[in-house]
Amino acid sequence: MQFLHHLLGLISSPFSIPNPPAFKGYISKTIGRVHWIIHNHHSFLVSYLEQIKETTSDALLTNPLFRRHRYKKMGKLEIAHENKKEAYLVKIYNYPHLFQKVKQLFKHTRGFNEFNMTYLAAIKGIPVEVPVACGERKYVFTKESYLIIREIKNSHSLREYFRSNTSLKERRDVLQKFGKLAKNVHESGVKQDAFSLDNFLVYSDETGSKKIIVIDFEMVSIRTKGLKEKLCVWYLAKLNREKGFSYTDRIRFLLSYTCGDLIHCKKLARRIQELTVRIQKQDAKKSSKLCVYENRTFGIFKSDKFHGYYRKKYEPEILVESFNTLEKTTNNILHIGHFQIIRFREDIDPKFNYRSITQTWMNANALFALRINVPIPIGIFKSCFPKVKKEGFLVAQMPDNCIPLKQRPELYSDKNLLFILLRFVEQVSPFGVFSKDLNLQDILVQENGDHRLKCYLGNYTSFRINRLPVQKNRPINTHIIKQLLQASDALSENGRSA
Repeated sequence: MQFLHHLLGLISSPFSIPNPPAFKGYISKTIGRVHWIIHNHHSFLVSYLEQIKETTSDALLTNPLFRRHRYKKMGKLEIAHENKKEAYLVKIYNYPHLFQKVKQLFKHTRGFNEFNMTYLAAIKGIPVEVPVACGERKYVFTKESYLIIREIKNSHSLREYFRSNTSLKERRDVLQKFGKLAKNVHESGVKQDAFSLDNFLVYSDETGSKKIIVIDFEMVSIRTKGLKEKLCVWYLAKLNREKGFSYTDRIRFLLSYTCGDLIHCKKLARRIQELTVRIQKQDAKKSSKLCVYENRTFGIFKSDKFHGYYRKKYEPEILVESFNTLEKTTNNILHIGHFQIIRFREDIDPKFNYRSITQTWMNANALFALRINVPIPIGIFKSCFPKVKKEGFLVAQMPDNCIPLKQRPELYSDKNLLFILLRFVEQVSPFGVFSKDLNLQDILVQENGDHRLKCYLGNYTSFRINRLPVQKNRPINTHIIKQLLQASDALSENGRSA
């Protein structure tokens, strides 16, 4: 029996947590069947580690954080030490399936890999918060791995920071530090696939100065040399597609990244923009495929009357109930609150079938993934009665104060309308072209409180994504918009003459 235990230990030990001498300042501790390495300064945690077995433990608060994948649980541990209350974030990775358990025999666990990558990044001089403890519960197979990180008080992700109201001077200072840090990360060989505003944390130190650190090393590998320029541009393009990061912020960040070299900054900006469009098109293609499957974002709805697909942020049962109101009217478009419901019927549109309505749903989610101004596609539902005429319902969330341009004839003579529409052309031209039969009903206009207008595309089928560059798409879209305005001028003249 001892020989068998020894043999199993030889199989698993090369990929278990190494001994503490490999990590300066850490000690080793085995509690139960969990092997821990703990930083010397946080050795008082040893008495609490027995309580950290699962997120339902009394020692952990209710899960306050967003979960990256289905096999990771997160919680918060609060401990009183030396008359101070310290908070720690706890990540628990579990491996419920046999295939996952077997894989752990031939690779390090997620928990240890994140700990190791963070530790190596700190050695390279990258500002990080190194985990205070890492553990594995292993007996033949790995059952769980654990990671404990000190929570930094009054800290925010860069995404949250840029959304807040901060002074211009402070914002410039943070952008300058962010650009230098990103450059340092790439030159140090830190390959961070999740290169986004969420993975940089900003906080104030004891002097009140803003500090930025890199967090979340789950999807990180570290190379001995700096990253190649092509890979750096790829990561910068992924960052460029982030929301809440204004055009001015991007320029200031890039100037800091290039150490103030304006010529290099302009060349790099062009490469980043071209690659950003490619990434966005890939995301749109991926979203159009995922929207008809059960996953984190989309769900499949089935009932006695309807089946279809929906966005999981919304309750499909409530949406389906509203179809009864539409059935009592002769209108095929109904507005309930912020929702717009469009009914497709076989007797009205001979081209309508279940395949075409599914394709409309896929096109809608592709346009939404491209971040083109469109109503948010919520769901599409098809009737389940084979003996009656086929019908389907497309539900979308409309922006506030949005009305089709056809219903705003007073805007036709507005000189700013062409400027607003051409600005919309600039937004959509990197991705494709409008359909030739685009009409005034397909364009939605939104009037904000300061009387500024914003354009939305109300018809998901009136835009076609292509692979052509913006230089070829822009003239086509401009021509279609100008023709649309000429038609609106003709309508307004006929109205005045009548």
